[in-house]
Amino acid sequence: MNSFFITGVQRSGTTLLSVLLSKHPDIFMERRSIAFRLITCFNSLRDILPYNLKVDKSDLQRWLIENDSNGRLANLIQTDKLQDGGNLVDLIQQSIDLKLKQNTKRIWADKSPNLEYFFKDITLLMPQSKMLHIVRDGRAVAQSMSIRSSRNLLLCAQQWVDGNIQALVNQQIAGKERYLIIHFEELVKNPEKALKAVCEFLNLTFYPEILNPSEESKANEVNYVKSDFDEKKIDSWKNDLSVKQIHKIEKIQGPLLDKFGYTLETTSDVYEHKPLSVLKRVLYKQVDNIRSLFRSKRMGMVDRKLVEIKIPFKNRVYTYFKVLTQELMSVQILKAMFPRVFYRKRHFDKDELQ
Repeated sequence: MNSFFITGVQRSGTTLLSVLLSKHPDIFMERRSIAFRLITCFNSLRDILPYNLKVDKSDLQRWLIENDSNGRLANLIQTDKLQDGGNLVDLIQQSIDLKLKQNTKRIWADKSPNLEYFFKDITLLMPQSKMLHIVRDGRAVAQSMSIRSSRNLLLCAQQWVDGNIQALVNQQIAGKERYLIIHFEELVKNPEKALKAVCEFLNLTFYPEILNPSEESKANEVNYVKSDFDEKKIDSWKNDLSVKQIHKIEKIQGPLLDKFGYTLETTSDVYEHKPLSVLKRVLYKQVDNIRSLFRSKRMGMVDRKLVEIKIPFKNRVYTYFKVLTQELMSVQILKAMFPRVFYRKRHFDKDELQ
């Protein structure tokens, strides 16, 4: 294994973890996410191959890589190796090996939030890679995501559940030797213990320099990650959310918060678990989608700097119709309408095994 991915629900601490591990002398950390470029590019083969069956395989693959919309794949994958006639898995591995050799590193890494949903896709392309999934208190994530991305608070709460449930499923499939789940709170409170566990998972020697989250910045620039471990950030959601908001979030997240060891604020006599319904998911998402049409600016990360990003109107219109179309064709809606097609029962019954 000489590659791994950092993933997790947005606002969970993936950037902090990537900054720390980028300081390890044996790790080459990509500055910009490349996992989704790999998946999108090579999944395109399914769409274009029927129209290009007479085209040489190497030429077609080279065209896909060199015309990738963000241009990131050409910086990683060595297209001159295509003439060797190998498969894409070997090509990606050879390219990573070369990049590591050029930078005198041992392990290549990439940080891609939400990659947990595409574990099978990235595993198909890089079967020997490992996954580092970071979990943060769902109430903090919902509050932070709602503010930073201007999304519905309860929809953010449900997205935290969906992403981390997917991570638990991935870990059951791949095993803890390939899929490690760590806690943001542990990383902030006891970074040495958390990072030693990560290094052991990656079969690397622990180096104290990875305990420093600070990065150099120019004048008038603000680093996305703070220069120290701010423990106040862990429970700040308690002051930022109202009691009513916390109760609503815990109705959605309760069992999973408990599973990950987080203490619920809602007392047991009024607690009731109730995931967000499909109808509310669609409604909240489309309300957010409409609002995004009129949001021309947002705060975001560019090269690990916190900057204001301008969003052209044509991009907003394109995204609006894309989200609208995706939701109308959502598998979640189909599962809600025809549950027996997807699963006979939702709840496991031990008596059926006897």
